Amino acid sequence: MIAPLSRTALRSRWTVQRLARCADELLVPEVGAGRRPGDRAVASGDAPVRVMGLVFDSPLILAAGLDRHGQLLRHGAVLGLGAVETGSHWTRAARPLHAVAHAGKRGEAGRRHLAGGSLRGALHGLSLAKPPALDWTEAGEAYWRALRAWHGSADYVVLNPGRGDPSAACFADLVAALSARCACLVRGRRLALVVKLPTPWVESDDRVSMAWRFVAAGADGLLLSAEGGVDRACGRIAELSRALGPVVGLISVGGIDSVREARARLRAGAHLVQVHRAALRSGQPGPELLAGIAALRCQG
Repeated sequence: MIAPLSRTALRSRWTVQRLARCADELLVPEVGAGRRPGDRAVASGDAPVRVMGLVFDSPLILAAGLDRHGQLLRHGAVLGLGAVETGSHWTRAARPLHAVAHAGKRGEAGRRHLAGGSLRGALHGLSLAKPPALDWTEAGEAYWRALRAWHGSADYVVLNPGRGDPSAACFADLVAALSARCACLVRGRRLALVVKLPTPWVESDDRVSMAWRFVAAGADGLLLSAEGGVDRACGRIAELSRALGPVVGLISVGGIDSVREARARLRAGAHLVQVHRAALRSGQPGPELLAGIAALRCQG
């Protein structure tokens, strides 16, 4: 028996469908006067964001958990998205996730669809997390199985410690082991690794040394959570930006519900910002907010 979808899951599914319809409406239908099929009615920022060896068309990322299966990957350019993160997916010790497989197939299908047309899709971020029931002694192999099986359609992977956070030192060791094993992946280009730092880690007194530890372990970027600490988010971003320099990608998530807040995070030093709950807004405010944030240039 298949369990019924939760209210949040249903709302997320409806939002993804609504955004896809919005993308179709934004496509310019006329051909001529210098326009081609696939040209957008709205444009994102003029300057792309170049970080972690990748080029994001805008600083806006659709956070993991909303579009779990990557349905919006091929709509990314129209919606002004720099990337869509599929997940968060829980790694399994015994078998790969069905959801991850589904996301990989959707991403590959979307890329094949785009290859013959004028549209470009958003970059694909694959988010992996550890379920609470899995012991940390088994976590490394579980992350690796999922990463090895489903990295093919991803441009970068987010390693999320999940619920029941391990110590930062423990997770850094896991990241180092995964980074070393990623060298054997057969890819056209290196897979960028992003490590999510939960709010307690971002708020800890040793956050700078902790960030450096993850960078030394092989992280190309850090996803800084501001859940419960929105008022301090810009200060934390600025501090880490000064310490790490421009090479390490900084992504801010949590409490970004306006263009003003997104601009503040970017000016503080974030290269990219993630939106989740704000995209769930009903009616036009959701798509309009995404378009407003996408139009921001990276100020870091």
